[in-house]
Amino acid sequence: MVPNLFRRLFGEGALTSAFVPVLSDQVRVADDQRAFRFVNQVLLRLIMITVGVSVVLCLLFALAAVVIAARWKGEGQWTASIAEQWYQGSLLSILMMPYMPIICVTAILGAVLNVRNRFAVPALSNVLLNVGIIGALLIGGLWMKLPAEELVWLLSVGVLVGGVLQIFSALWALWQEGWRPRIERGPVDGMEELKRLFIPGLWGAAILQVNTFVSRLLAFGLNESATTTLNYANRLIELPMGMFAVAIATVIFPQMSLMVSANDREGLVESYGHGLRMTLALTAPAAVGLIALSEPILTMLFQWGRFSAGDVAMTGPLLMILAAAVPLFAMNAFMTRAFHAFKDTRTPVAYAGVTFVVNLVLSLALMIPLEAKGLALANLLASVTLSVLMVRGIRKKRPELTNVHIGRSVRTILLSSIGMAAVAISVSYLIEMMMGSTKEAAFVTCAVVIPLGAAVYFGLLFACKFEDSAEVAKLLKRLMRR
Repeated sequence: MVPNLFRRLFGEGALTSAFVPVLSDQVRVADDQRAFRFVNQVLLRLIMITVGVSVVLCLLFALAAVVIAARWKGEGQWTASIAEQWYQGSLLSILMMPYMPIICVTAILGAVLNVRNRFAVPALSNVLLNVGIIGALLIGGLWMKLPAEELVWLLSVGVLVGGVLQIFSALWALWQEGWRPRIERGPVDGMEELKRLFIPGLWGAAILQVNTFVSRLLAFGLNESATTTLNYANRLIELPMGMFAVAIATVIFPQMSLMVSANDREGLVESYGHGLRMTLALTAPAAVGLIALSEPILTMLFQWGRFSAGDVAMTGPLLMILAAAVPLFAMNAFMTRAFHAFKDTRTPVAYAGVTFVVNLVLSLALMIPLEAKGLALANLLASVTLSVLMVRGIRKKRPELTNVHIGRSVRTILLSSIGMAAVAISVSYLIEMMMGSTKEAAFVTCAVVIPLGAAVYFGLLFACKFEDSAEVAKLLKRLMRR
């Protein structure tokens, strides 16, 4: 949690959002060498800051571990169990902390590649992380047969190995583009503008990330299962977010930045509308699918022994609530990038502050009566609040974007999603009637219903003449080839 918190602040969050528009200006008006000088100065400062923060945090976690071990460990059964989680979490955080500077630098290198229209290497970055994680689990779990208490340490090492693979792949790709790492001395164009955009953007990103972090901490102290079930549900909603929402924002963000820089209003309207429609068209069916098939998906992926049928029943409602927020999360992420393309990092900060207060108040109010479901519901309602603020604010900021009409597209997406849900629920019910609530039935349901539901959704989308049907078809062909 901690390295990823700073990754979203210094890496792919506030810094990238301020960095890409300034770098886009550099690419448009200057040669590669001037742009690369700017990149080198940013990387040098980023490395110094993240390494310094990592050292300080390691010292704080070491102090926390000492205090927990000395004062609280063993005082009552419930307290001892929670204290043990915090103690081990503190020690594991020290081991994981080097991942923070690695992934922050990787995110900036990926942003440079995206501006240069090199999307494959940044897109595959998380695959390399997963290679490290899965490799550690195979070695420690299947080969060395380590118990869970020891395997978790090897798992953390696997994350660090994956981080090294990530940064070296990005360095190699940028090296091929002509970049060379150097310590640049003297003033470099763009640094002052970057600072002006970064500071308010950092506050906005910090508020949003602290928002998520506080929810996790509240769950950590709620009961022994709340954190685990929330994490499992979050993992599943990150799949459509990573596959579609982040990918669309990553491609459209540099385009919008270049169009703002060139004062191309028509191109900006077209690009913004296209990105918004694609975001909703690809995340809405994912959300509906996760809601309709929450139980078989959780059973197939996680119910292998220690994660029981009772745990599936406990996690299912959390997944449904969080899945309902997926289109909102995606839309908010895209609109935040739009503000950043306009070089306005202050407005999202104000909206993030309001959302933080809403989420915190609702979390505290709902966590006692509803436990983990209350925390998930608070996130959903806070996302609704942010979406309303974003839509109003972005039209006020750029009046020409009031020409982006997505009402017809939203109706088409909703109709197609409802049709898909009806088919998915009906077929899954028939499979359950024939096979019962078994592991095998969950596999069959996912294997049959997910592709069938996707076919129904996209068939209805094309039949209703969705505005970006050609682009959706192109994307689907690309995914099928992969």
